[in-house]
Amino acid sequence: MADWSVDVDEAENRLYLDLGGHFGPEEAKKANEATKEAVQRLDPGFEVITDLSEFVPGDQDAVKYIEEGKQVVREAGASAAVRVMGEGSTTGQMHFERVGEDEEEYAVAMADTVEEAEKLLDKRAASQ
Repeated sequence: MADWSVDVDEAENRLYLDLGGHFGPEEAKKANEATKEAVQRLDPGFEVITDLSEFVPGDQDAVKYIEEGKQVVREAGASAAVRVMGEGSTTGQMHFERVGEDEEEYAVAMADTVEEAEKLLDKRAASQ
């Protein structure tokens, strides 16, 4: 069973995606719809933190929604993303990374925790 959340920090212009558990097509579609709604609240150039530390690969029907979600983030104007890998499912993390990887047009980094991801993005913003 999937456990996920989509949050927006409008002050930081940042999208937070927490994807955990096993995603079937229904849960992947719900998470995708929530992501579409969330990016509308952000300005182009926003940053994304995706916590995949508990993500488990879903079935093939769920993959299309993951691809769509990544496309929505790209088309909405994301400038950078950090994926929180932690010590969760390595297979799930690799699965997420492969989906649509050739189409990502923003900087992608890895972190062990959400806090580390925030620090990476804060440091990136300060250097620009």
